[in-house]
Amino acid sequence: MDIDFTAIGTVAGVGFVAAVGVVLLYTLGLRLLGTGQPADAAGEKTQYSEETQRSGTTPLGAYLGAGVCFALCIAAVLYGIWMTIPQFH
Repeated sequence: MDIDFTAIGTVAGVGFVAAVGVVLLYTLGLRLLGTGQPADAAGEKTQYSEETQRSGTTPLGAYLGAGVCFALCIAAVLYGIWMTIPQFH
């Protein structure tokens, strides 16, 4: 019996890259949702150490970008499930 270690390495590498890619997309989506710095009473931006609650607004483009990131994450997970369960194909 021969074991194809190249195939095992390929599967492990692709799985690792896919997992890191999904995590990065999710992180980017969260970062986009967090866009908009808090503003103080004078309307100036506060420093990170002075932040209290977020009072800035998130731009529409950031919402749309976050939605795209989350949709790609969901698509990747569903594709992985589809590839894993043989009754689906």
